[in-house]
Amino acid sequence: MGTLIAIRLRNAAALLVLATLLCFTLVVSAPGNVAVLIAELRTPKATFEQVRAVETELGLNDPLVVRYGNWLGGALQGDLGVSYKTGDHIGPTLGSRLPVTFTLVAGGACFAMLLSFALGFVGALWPGRFGDAFTRITALLGASMPSFFVGALLIYFFAVKLRLFPTFGSAGFSSWILPWITIGLLPAAVLSRVVRVGLEEAMAMPFALTAAAKGLSRRASLFRHALPNIAPTYINALGAQSGLMVVGAVVVEPLFALKGVSDFFLQGVLFRDFMVVQACLLIFLTFFIIVNLIADIGIMFTDPKLRRQGGAGT
Repeated sequence: MGTLIAIRLRNAAALLVLATLLCFTLVVSAPGNVAVLIAELRTPKATFEQVRAVETELGLNDPLVVRYGNWLGGALQGDLGVSYKTGDHIGPTLGSRLPVTFTLVAGGACFAMLLSFALGFVGALWPGRFGDAFTRITALLGASMPSFFVGALLIYFFAVKLRLFPTFGSAGFSSWILPWITIGLLPAAVLSRVVRVGLEEAMAMPFALTAAAKGLSRRASLFRHALPNIAPTYINALGAQSGLMVVGAVVVEPLFALKGVSDFFLQGVLFRDFMVVQACLLIFLTFFIIVNLIADIGIMFTDPKLRRQGGAGT
């Protein structure tokens, strides 16, 4: 098991290096002269000498390998560069925005897990009946509606009409409920089908049929025997959906006026602030790699075949 985990950690480290190369290449290949932008932020109508001074200060005349090494060293210390728009350091701004995005994605993932298990178990408990058909239709609708449409509907009915929740901001627990539902509904719909199909397949296996022949109820068999068998598949799907929720946050954060990393990323794209875009992309890619690493390790501990393989290799 330790060998398998070490391999996953090595692969994750290699992916992180590739992610930094991708983000660095983005800024290097961006059109325009970075030094001119920064010089004009400091002094309107900057002279040629001032532009050259900025180039020297930022090391823009150094070889690309040296520039990459300097940028990576700064990124490891939390120095992600300076915003072209404001002239402020990006690291502190991202540090203040990370908790917002993390709360949004973590809450959305928890909502997706609860709803997917509820829908999947209802369908598997009464296969072919009204509950199964209802969960199928619910999952289909949830997977078909885009996040911005779901968020707009929730704001209109629950915030504007019923006045049950605030429409924007992160001023308390109630202000997070609508964003969590918005970002978690589509993953919940996808995961509910993973649960439903996985439980149905598990209930057709010999051990489940034997348990039913001994008089064990379908509900008990689902919890005791079928659920552990779908754990590896579910964890894998949850990891993928959690990574995709970061993409969904690009829509959800501006919709609910949440000042997170995704909102910062959109501002960078809007104002062609390539340093901000670079830093946010690095955060997104790092999050995606870490989530998938955790999912891989979780699968190892829940899949008996991988546990035996890991034990044989130690």
